[in-house]
Amino acid sequence: MNRKLIYSATHIYNKNNKPDVSSIGVHCHKRLRITITLGLILRKIAEKKNITEAEINFEGAKIQDGKGNREHRTEAAHNLPRDVLLNGYSIWTYVNDPECDFHERVKKQLYLTAASTVIVEKEVNYVDSQWEKNGLLEIYREYLIKCIGVKINSENELQLLIEVASSFINGCKETLGKTKEKIESREIYKKKMKNLDEIFEKYYFVIDNFDYRKRIETLLSMYQLPQYR
Repeated sequence: MNRKLIYSATHIYNKNNKPDVSSIGVHCHKRLRITITLGLILRKIAEKKNITEAEINFEGAKIQDGKGNREHRTEAAHNLPRDVLLNGYSIWTYVNDPECDFHERVKKQLYLTAASTVIVEKEVNYVDSQWEKNGLLEIYREYLIKCIGVKINSENELQLLIEVASSFINGCKETLGKTKEKIESREIYKKKMKNLDEIFEKYYFVIDNFDYRKRIETLLSMYQLPQYR
């Protein structure tokens, strides 16, 4: 798989060859969309591997495509806070596991849950790292574990997954608020107030308008097709 080709589309520049401010919203949206997707994919792994008790941990990103530009004050921001370990094994271990026997499209989704990157201003990476320190990783772990707990083809499967996702989205907004309060009390906020306020504004907008219900419905419909089971 040509990862360079896949992720090059996430490097968004304007006509002056600088990162487009719209990429801030794109980055936040991709984080939410990929996280929701990963929760459903981990359910498939748990079913294939007969995992009854799931433990979720994190490790540093193993794959990163692209770098920022010092002149433009940009960095490559990850689409997920961390790469995921399921019962001590990286999700990469399961991609080509014969017991999982995933369809190529599902494998591609697994690849796309990795630490793919989007080029954004340095302050975006700063907000992301502070968000992770102020509760994002905890609600991320909780969301994934609860998703795995919803059995595939169980009664009220869709509604249960929507409730889990709703709790995660609400948690995102709450922890982002805590992050904003802490950053506002620091010296960096005085120096970069305009940039940071814009980031938070776009993040809040994306969180408030992210259609997680439609995302879950689309994934469940796809996974019901014989070739994706």
